Amino acid sequence: MPLDDDVNQALFHLHFGFNAPLWGKAIRLQVSRLRPIEDLAVRHFAAWKAITAGTASEDKLALQRQLEAALEADPEADHSFHVHLNPTVSVDAAFLIIAMRGLLLSADRMVKQVTPLNREATLKKAVEAFKRSQPHVTLFRDVLIHNDEYSVGEGRFKRKAIAPNQGMGVAQDDIGRILVTWGGHTVVLLQAADDALSLWRTLNQEYWGTS
Repeated sequence: MPLDDDVNQALFHLHFGFNAPLWGKAIRLQVSRLRPIEDLAVRHFAAWKAITAGTASEDKLALQRQLEAALEADPEADHSFHVHLNPTVSVDAAFLIIAMRGLLLSADRMVKQVTPLNREATLKKAVEAFKRSQPHVTLFRDVLIHNDEYSVGEGRFKRKAIAPNQGMGVAQDDIGRILVTWGGHTVVLLQAADDALSLWRTLNQEYWGTS
């Protein structure tokens, strides 16, 4: 929708550079790289559990046979969905965390810019919803950027670690979802991305007139 002149003036400088629309595109790019990996992991984890329990359907048995055949041809075939073995997941996860934090910074700034105009209600509600659902995104981005300090026990946020000896890394839960962990805290990565994209769509609809 077209912006009022006062709102447009308040947000004008945020239309350029690394702004909310760009960070949203970055999130979507990283999700497009990570989602197929997670989806495949979820399928294989479910098949393995069902086979172990003796309740596997023919589809799950067929998936397991495909994996076994693939492993005979290539012993590293399962690296595609075991995230601690996959060569690109950690990199993509790191950039996704950074992009989500970038989006949140942009959204916070937009709230500040339009608050004097009493036009912040919808955006502020969306920002607060994201912060409630994903309280560790800011912390994890700071850990990534300041890893040189945290890795040797220094840094402003070291007191936030529940498990001080746990460095940042990627893992999977028992159903195959990709996790990012640090200091006893966990982010379910693609759920966080979905929540961030919900915020992004609110920004677009409210201030750029797109979805």
